[in-house]
Amino acid sequence: MGSSQRLRFRFCWLSIFLAALLIGGSPASAACIGFNSKTKQRQSVQQVYRTNVSHPRRHFAESRHDPATGRPITIYYRRYAQAPAYMKSFVRAHECCHHLGNRDEIAANCCALKQLRLSRSSTAALRNYIISRDVNSETRSNYKGQGSKFWSKTERRCPSVARR
Repeated sequence: MGSSQRLRFRFCWLSIFLAALLIGGSPASAACIGFNSKTKQRQSVQQVYRTNVSHPRRHFAESRHDPATGRPITIYYRRYAQAPAYMKSFVRAHECCHHLGNRDEIAANCCALKQLRLSRSSTAALRNYIISRDVNSETRSNYKGQGSKFWSKTERRCPSVARR
């Protein structure tokens, strides 16, 4: 295989990977592994879609454990269903990071951004969405400017991935 053929081959695979990211796939969404709260063993996270239900605190999704078995669960709500693909990828990675032990919201943001390895333009799109929609998983109310504060906290905690 000549060098131009190898370059075309690599470009083809890169295009397929980028297309998967644009339609909502991501390396983080392929398989989320968390810890069982009862056995402390690693286990695949069960994905539950309740996209016809609005979460009372305006969340896109939430991480829980099955009370009987301890299995890690991520539940997705209406806001998730209405979000663009890049935000869905971020939400999936963010919730998976909770299951990996990142308890607070900003730590989960940083973990998700590291996992996704977004380009500068994708990071900007995510930032703009969070700010323009006042996305913040730390509050029940919807007040103007909360998305900006939420993203600023993320930038302060993990500037290398949030300020691309």
